[in-house]
Amino acid sequence: MKKFFGILALFCALTMAGAAMAATPQAGKPVQDKPEKGADRVTVVSVTLDGTDSIGARLGTNLKERFNKSSLFTLNDDEEKDVPKLYVMVETKPEFSSRPGVGSVYSVCWVFKQGKGYLGYLLARDLGTINYEDVDGLVDRLVERTDGIAAKYSSLWK
Repeated sequence: MKKFFGILALFCALTMAGAAMAATPQAGKPVQDKPEKGADRVTVVSVTLDGTDSIGARLGTNLKERFNKSSLFTLNDDEEKDVPKLYVMVETKPEFSSRPGVGSVYSVCWVFKQGKGYLGYLLARDLGTINYEDVDGLVDRLVERTDGIAAKYSSLWK
């Protein structure tokens, strides 16, 4: 019986030593906090805004800033460049015409164009209402959805 417990204790010790060695991190190249823009996963995006209300203007400006800061997108509003790009078209109107600062109604369409002079293809759309406090949250959702659309239709950019 003592021999059995001795073998069992040895087996447990060896198992624990193997698990401890597997859990130690391997010395390698450290991971960067912010990945650089790479040619394999960068989507050219153009944001167009149509609207006269201040909430919509803030939405469009914040959206452009977020795309410009992102490593997954290249913001390109130059219509003369003949490259495939994803157009994010935003239209806003005041929710109540008598009280324009209360809220806005927005519509977003994601359209792919192969280049200058090509017909655009509607990929997705979104519609909703927004107020000043919710602009940053909406910008986050739109950027995430744009990234999802770019990943889903990535074969169009090749």
